[in-house]
Amino acid sequence: MNIDNIILIGMPGSGKTTIGKLLSKKLNYNFLDTDLLIEEKEKLTVSEIFNLKGEAYFRNCEKELIKELINESRTVIATGGGMPVYFDNITQLKKSGIVIYLRVPLEEIYKRTKEEEVRPLLKHNSLNKLKEIFDRREGCYLKADLIIDNYILPKEEVSDEILNIARNL
Repeated sequence: MNIDNIILIGMPGSGKTTIGKLLSKKLNYNFLDTDLLIEEKEKLTVSEIFNLKGEAYFRNCEKELIKELINESRTVIATGGGMPVYFDNITQLKKSGIVIYLRVPLEEIYKRTKEEEVRPLLKHNSLNKLKEIFDRREGCYLKADLIIDNYILPKEEVSDEILNIARNL
């Protein structure tokens, strides 16, 4: 297994960016957020891409970005919540490094994201909508190399736990 890169997957609000930045600092690795990379390339926010060009266009942007990410090394990558779910993206991500699912209970994700306007699929602020998305995605998330719970321990301890496990692989 290639552990040169660490790829974080999970639902919106699961802490991928927060934990990713901590890990990259501790490892002295680069940090990439796939949503931000797509926004920079498209010169639009994720919400604008969804509204103007549609979800299918955005998912294709993610798929193309993975082709570039496979060439990265010494990088922590925070993916968008849906990135691993579409096409064969989870398989491609695993070729690039260790894939870690940051698992957070649905109610906690709802609390973390309900006030945010930037997440296009969650903009209706409905727990039922969130559950529907989670139910569609969880099977893919469970294909990760590691599953780490990110809701009980402080973020520093979560990042330390990931480092300890990754170093022992």
